[in-house]
Amino acid sequence: MAQEGQSEGIPEHLQYWSYKFDDSNPFMQIHLDTMFTTILVATLLVLFSKWLGGRLTDGAPTGAQNFMESVVGFVDDTVRDNFPVHNPIIAPLALTVFVFIFLLNCLDILPAFLSGEIAGLFGIEHYRQVPTNDLNTPVAMAICVFLMVLYYEFKLKPMHFCKELLLQPFASLLLEAKNPVVKMLGVALIPLNLILKLVEELAKPLSLSFRLFGNMFAGEVIFLLISFLLLGGGVVGMTAGFFVGIGWSIFHMFIGLLQAFIFMILTVVYLSIAHQPVEH
Repeated sequence: MAQEGQSEGIPEHLQYWSYKFDDSNPFMQIHLDTMFTTILVATLLVLFSKWLGGRLTDGAPTGAQNFMESVVGFVDDTVRDNFPVHNPIIAPLALTVFVFIFLLNCLDILPAFLSGEIAGLFGIEHYRQVPTNDLNTPVAMAICVFLMVLYYEFKLKPMHFCKELLLQPFASLLLEAKNPVVKMLGVALIPLNLILKLVEELAKPLSLSFRLFGNMFAGEVIFLLISFLLLGGGVVGMTAGFFVGIGWSIFHMFIGLLQAFIFMILTVVYLSIAHQPVEH
């Protein structure tokens, strides 16, 4: 019976609070829990920034100002090490990405069924509390980064980027060969070049999004397994599950911090590549 409850409980918990435009099409729906939590965290982050901005003081910082100055200094040093070109947008973007994703990941530290129980009081059947467990959130953030990379590629070196799209990696066949047959072969390979380049570019948002989603989703499932150990294992199971849950919570906080840092550093690296000057 305990195993049957576990098999039913985990899939039940992994469902979203959704608004479906078409019940027959799984893509025609909005995950309301993801949107609500994301907007709430973003709003709280903006309010905290405005509150802290009004309390900034000169001299030796203390409290929240001291902590945030440490975070800003860490992010600024990271950007300086990985982004040699000057762009005033990159450091604030990196800070926003790092702090926002870390805050979203931190929600996984809450008890696995707490949000569902609270949502049930308001008549909401399902509620998943961590937006980064929903693939839509990492994909949306990765697409934003990808669009910024394309913007700077076209803005800073449009001819070079178009040349890479159409001619790499077989550009020498078309540009350097003197044999007309080889040149024709280079022209014929343009569609293949385009496909290879598109795969290379699309790998960037895919790697950003699936890495974050996979780690956070796996952490949520392990949290659920630990919760069932607490509920269905008797006194020994509850005791073991309690200590295992504390240990996993600490470890998962580190994973959430690491994933936020990886997302930030890859964002900076991708934008740095887009800013690199053309080598002749």
